[in-house]
Amino acid sequence: MRDFPDLDIIPMLNGKYRDRYLYPRVQVKVINEQIFIIGIGHGADSVLQLSERIKLLNFGNITFEILEKNIEENKNIFEHKDDMSTYQFLTSWAALNKNSWKTYKNMQPKEKVSFLNKLLGKNLAFISNEFKLDLPEKLSSRIKVNSIDPTSIDGKWGGFNGKFITNFNLPSFIGLGNGITRGYGTFFNTASSQLLNIDDLGLPHLEDKNNFVSDIDEININDFKKLKGKQRKRTNRSKRKIRNKSNNDNYIDNQKHNDEPNFNTESYHQKQHKI
Repeated sequence: MRDFPDLDIIPMLNGKYRDRYLYPRVQVKVINEQIFIIGIGHGADSVLQLSERIKLLNFGNITFEILEKNIEENKNIFEHKDDMSTYQFLTSWAALNKNSWKTYKNMQPKEKVSFLNKLLGKNLAFISNEFKLDLPEKLSSRIKVNSIDPTSIDGKWGGFNGKFITNFNLPSFIGLGNGITRGYGTFFNTASSQLLNIDDLGLPHLEDKNNFVSDIDEININDFKKLKGKQRKRTNRSKRKIRNKSNNDNYIDNQKHNDEPNFNTESYHQKQHKI
């Protein structure tokens, strides 16, 4: 961002489009020392623009010289398919927030797996609505996790590792769940990548034994749209209250509120994944 302040990718990363996108259109992931910059929708052109100019990656205390760049463009994505595709989580899926974790811990094992699959369905429905996709009324999904005991992520989310299948065609290296901009919930489409396969990433394969698998479940997209609309109305009222309060505070506090990158705030993740 320091080296190319005028590129189109900068507002995609610094939160300037906080009121335009709930799901980040540009995502940066580091998987086994490989760096992936993913542009989705309006973010795709900005990533291509950056790839033409970038020769170094400066992280402040360390700088990497880019020796090789591979570009993969997928156009037939975010579409409904008749058959199911398999996706493997490369980083922990931060499925549970504080509220859902309280509900989850009081469930029986089989109920827990079903509950996780419903959360997965809502994550998928959120993406379909965010991109205003023309999908069938129902999306199908099935989750497989290697443990139903969540690992604590940043002390506020419950994470799981595993795979899922769905009839929703998604690109590799984007994220689902909470903490997307921190790299959580990154997954790989085991069938669609043109440049890589799971072995190229140098990550261990998940064993099929001792996994917890849900039944195939369906989520009604129309029901999710109604719920999302109600949540946004409440969120907008909350924003107005905060804005009015900020006007009564001093200028410095108001500037801190306006400059905070929205994609990396707790309130952003709550808006995106509230259930």
